[in-house]
Amino acid sequence: MQRRLAAIVVADVVGYSRMMEADEVGTLKVLKDRRKSVLEPVIRSHGGRVVKLMGDGVLIEFASAVNAVAGSLELQQKMAEANVALPEAHQVTLRIGINLGDVIGEGSDIYGDGVNIAARLEGQARPGGICMSDKVYNEIRGKVDVIAEDLGHLQLKNIGTPIRAFAVTPAGATHAVAPTSGEEFTTVAVLPFVNISGNPEQDYFADGITEDIITELSRFKNLAVVARNTASTYKGSSIDLAEVGRRLGVDFVVEGSIRLAGQRMRATVQLIDAQTGSHVFAEKFDREMTDIFAVQDEIVDCVLGRLFFNLQDAAGTKRAKNPTTSVSAYTSWLKSHAAWRNGDERLAREHMTEAIRIDPHYAPAHAALALLYAYWRFSEPNSSTDAQLDRQAQQFAKQAIIADKNDPYVLTSVASCFAMAGQIGEAMRYSDMAAAMSPRDVNVLLARGWIMSFAGRHQEGLELAKRACKLEPLLPPAFVSSLGDCYYLARDMDAALAAYRTLIDAPYFFKLNEATCLAHLGRTDEARQIVQEAPETFDTAVHAHICAKMCALGEDRAFVLDGFRLAGVPV
Repeated sequence: MQRRLAAIVVADVVGYSRMMEADEVGTLKVLKDRRKSVLEPVIRSHGGRVVKLMGDGVLIEFASAVNAVAGSLELQQKMAEANVALPEAHQVTLRIGINLGDVIGEGSDIYGDGVNIAARLEGQARPGGICMSDKVYNEIRGKVDVIAEDLGHLQLKNIGTPIRAFAVTPAGATHAVAPTSGEEFTTVAVLPFVNISGNPEQDYFADGITEDIITELSRFKNLAVVARNTASTYKGSSIDLAEVGRRLGVDFVVEGSIRLAGQRMRATVQLIDAQTGSHVFAEKFDREMTDIFAVQDEIVDCVLGRLFFNLQDAAGTKRAKNPTTSVSAYTSWLKSHAAWRNGDERLAREHMTEAIRIDPHYAPAHAALALLYAYWRFSEPNSSTDAQLDRQAQQFAKQAIIADKNDPYVLTSVASCFAMAGQIGEAMRYSDMAAAMSPRDVNVLLARGWIMSFAGRHQEGLELAKRACKLEPLLPPAFVSSLGDCYYLARDMDAALAAYRTLIDAPYFFKLNEATCLAHLGRTDEARQIVQEAPETFDTAVHAHICAKMCALGEDRAFVLDGFRLAGVPV
């Protein structure tokens, strides 16, 4: 037996048992072909050695961490390319784990903790993805061009010490990993927590707890979480939780309440099995207000630890800390979002500015403020303020990236901000990064489809937006308007008009979207009537040019301006 340092790669086929049950002969044939045509040539080209095949998995050894990662990236790419020509039932998708450690060599085989950790990391990887230890990441940083998502310290099964891990994807990847389906997913809806303090002004705090729980639950790869906008439609309603779960198509429903009394916060949370209506568990929490983040973590850990037997390891995982340690900054952030949802943009900007004043490095607050300023240009277009608002929006966007470029919310918000400024190349870049980090986030998917449409990739963007809206059973206004934009740029005026008209009490500039649809459909009298109803301070011509500037293709810019011109806007 000999000891040596090695980079160990463990790869496994996702859904192997299901594939074998459906077509044993066909599955074995496809796997054999992939080993000869993809796996073995890629590993050899990067100086690796296939140690052994293990049914649906493979153990590979490299002398270099850089070669191990480069080879794994190419392997995933070649596997995805080979899947294109195959029916879904025969597509081979891998999970890959990589570790750098001491191994024991005995003959052609290798053993030891280095191998065991790689095998456990493989189980943490997303389908089509790669999960590596921090030892590997430290070796390849700056040498292999990847986007890395810090997963924190993972408590891996039968491994005594928590291992810090990273999920990596190739830099510039343009396609998110598609969600797996069926039994690999457990779905859950988190209903808005109820404020029972008797003070309506504290609703924002209950809303914030709800959003935080959704965000934290969404981090886990085997868990699909209904987006906040869908669940929020049930806010304030007296409802049968099991019925809600069935209507949303989920397995479980989380609901709870918050009471603020003096310097203490009391929370209750319960988990309902949507199929039977029975309680899985109920818990109470009583904490000092300064301990709000600890309460959030405890609630999420309880949900995971009690519910998902297959996620027991994840329940103890150390999740990333909140992006601010200041309760005051966090409170201002929550108040800002509450004001924005209520249509008070001015108050939303004030609260978000206060959050940044308290914590200048609060990345999500910078990103949200960038969006608020970008949105201001559309809601109150004015030639004298447009350039100034544009500069301020981009300044906040850049500060957000400097503060944290590994937060999908930050990346998506910044991407949307750049798109509204007409910088589609930058918008696509940050959208790519967000999609690579959080491929199941419905808001990330929708923003990506919307940005693709303005980049000129109309059909691709429309399909992604439609997919995001399909995942969101009850569409919020932002989803509907973005879907309408995608239909509009794809030249489907009837569908675009139908989408825009589902908005209730929409700001005036959304009405202008209807007008341009009507104009392209030849219904110019209706279109011109909407234009004539413009508020006195609303410069329709400035708005038209802002919209046209967002389009990367000249033909799209001309099409947008034609719609405004036909509707009677002087452009």
